[in-house]
Amino acid sequence: MNGITVSINGDTFIRESKKMQIMFSGSTPTSRQRKFCEGFLFFPIRHLRKYGNFIFRQYGRHTGVKALLDMQLGIAGYDGSHEENIKRCITDYAAPQAALIMGKVEDFYARVQAGATTSPDLFVDFSNVVIHFYREVSVYHNVILRNLKQELQPAGKSDKSDKETTLLSETGQDHINKVYKVVKEFVLQCKTMVAVLEEMAQRDNYFPDEAYFRHLVELTEDIKRMARHQQHLSQLLKKWVSDKNLHVLQTYYN
Repeated sequence: MNGITVSINGDTFIRESKKMQIMFSGSTPTSRQRKFCEGFLFFPIRHLRKYGNFIFRQYGRHTGVKALLDMQLGIAGYDGSHEENIKRCITDYAAPQAALIMGKVEDFYARVQAGATTSPDLFVDFSNVVIHFYREVSVYHNVILRNLKQELQPAGKSDKSDKETTLLSETGQDHINKVYKVVKEFVLQCKTMVAVLEEMAQRDNYFPDEAYFRHLVELTEDIKRMARHQQHLSQLLKKWVSDKNLHVLQTYYN
């Protein structure tokens, strides 16, 4: 028998014949059986369905078979599509926003530090949280995003040697899933920082003048905006992991 056989959790049995490069026009169950069971002397499998060039037997209602077949049709470029979307997100939004926040945190910290004698409570409270958050943003921007972008570079265009660099598409879904979890954890840290700053903004008689309050509110909104872009990046990574898992199942059962 020519073609591919696929089973998902024992629920679906699929075959794509090489001869189906020419669209099969038969529509009756008997015709499908003959095409599906080509090479057999009898037709043991009934109740077949047709999807594109595929004929399959589905045993459960929710098997995800159509998503699997869609992936099979475009298997050659699905890694490249994910890579391009993730790289664009990092280059256009995630990395620039993280760099912007680093600069704004530095500026506001310097402003608070300069007024430490007139606002000692503000300086102490802000110092305790902002130093830790600044370090987290710095590591995320200079290590996590930079390395992730490096792993997405086409072969031969990496700044590192070939021995040091493994393209993200060549790694398993476990590695991509780890990167996804790191990005997701950073988003949670951003949300924690926002909650702390919003609590500060609600205190009465806490700021020496209106300018301090306005800068704090602007910084809070900027962190929220950055977190949204990192959340989008995490969703792109999660989608890639999900597609790789589906691809692994399809490959395993071929």
